[in-house]
Amino acid sequence: MELIGRHLGSTSTGRAGRRVHVDEPQPVRVGYHQMGTTRMSASDRHGVVDGQCRVHGFDNLYIAGSSVFPTSGFANPTFTIVALALRLAGHLQRKLGA
Repeated sequence: MELIGRHLGSTSTGRAGRRVHVDEPQPVRVGYHQMGTTRMSASDRHGVVDGQCRVHGFDNLYIAGSSVFPTSGFANPTFTIVALALRLAGHLQRKLGA
């Protein structure tokens, strides 16, 4: 998170930070869910994977996880990740004829 914050600041593209209360011990934590880092989109111009989680331009490379979310909300993404993985498993099963 510190590296991301420094990069965003040095390129004037945004800010990232965290709140630390000095009177409370803080466990070491970084971003919990990297959502949107391999964003799903219809074209490679706006994202990394297509609607089947296949990386644009590759026939056999898929990504399933919260990184493909085109946007994120306030709730934990676990059930959505599981549903996405199950959907991808079904797609691959059909594609491979298994």
